[in-house]
Amino acid sequence: MPIRKPGPRLMRSIKLKFAQKHVEKKAGRTVNVSLNLTPMIDMFVVLVIFLIMTFSSSGEILFIQKDIELPKATQTEELEQSPVIIIGAGNVVLEGRTVGSMDDIAEDENFEIADLSEMLNNLKKNYMQVHSNKEFPGKIIIQGDKSVEFRILKKVMFTCTAAGYTEINFAVLPTGGSKGKPAGEGKSEG
Repeated sequence: MPIRKPGPRLMRSIKLKFAQKHVEKKAGRTVNVSLNLTPMIDMFVVLVIFLIMTFSSSGEILFIQKDIELPKATQTEELEQSPVIIIGAGNVVLEGRTVGSMDDIAEDENFEIADLSEMLNNLKKNYMQVHSNKEFPGKIIIQGDKSVEFRILKKVMFTCTAAGYTEINFAVLPTGGSKGKPAGEGKSEG
């Protein structure tokens, strides 16, 4: 195969004469495309209205884990933004980080869970640094499966109160009034 000098070979590579003439005609012409703004503005208006309608000013406080079945309660109150302890699926989790397995916590003779206590104290210290002029509210939410043993729940609650979280709320499913929204039940104050 001989070496050829580089250059435009687009028109020569097309075998069909009709296609070659068609490409040659269009190659010299500039293409101006106008953008129709009316449908685009209509689409953005619909999108903005949709986003405004689905916006929740209260925000999601609690995400229910799929493997946890919350207990039901008849008298509930709305939960406020607080750290969440999840007890279920074999683990105790605080703010997405595993603190320990339920089996180890149940077998331990100490009432205070060391890793949980350390993480709660760190959260409290961070809150005090950010909100130096406010008093620490000491609120926490426990989201526990309804089949969790009481001794594990008791150890978690003891650790919370020892760390200064004296207002403990439980995430429950309300049986009356609002349906399907998790709410808090029975404030436990140390």
